[in-house]
Amino acid sequence: MFTNELSFHQIVGRVATVPELKETKTGKKVLNFVLAYDSMHLTDNSGSHTSFLDISAWEKTAEIFEPLLFKGLQVMVNGEITQRRWIDNEGKKRHTFQMSADTIQITDPKFKPVFKEAA
Repeated sequence: MFTNELSFHQIVGRVATVPELKETKTGKKVLNFVLAYDSMHLTDNSGSHTSFLDISAWEKTAEIFEPLLFKGLQVMVNGEITQRRWIDNEGKKRHTFQMSADTIQITDPKFKPVFKEAA
């Protein structure tokens, strides 16, 4: 059995929500958005299914990509996927998966960055 198992993933998809930059109570910046990506399902006649994953990018990555990302943009995200569990207000057990992005790469061939001039 491995004692230091790490699981890193690379997912290519499209930004499905307007990215939102926030600051935590401790002053760390975090950029949150949802990534839509196609996943293969052997039981599905079409061969694919769109899945959605919550993405969080932190600190410098959040600052760099906040002005660049927009809904519909194709990106590649690398990072660790973790599961979060909780009990909702009705007492039901809930869970979700989320990715903490180590790197983000814009892969959309139509992307043309727009830089704002300093005032």
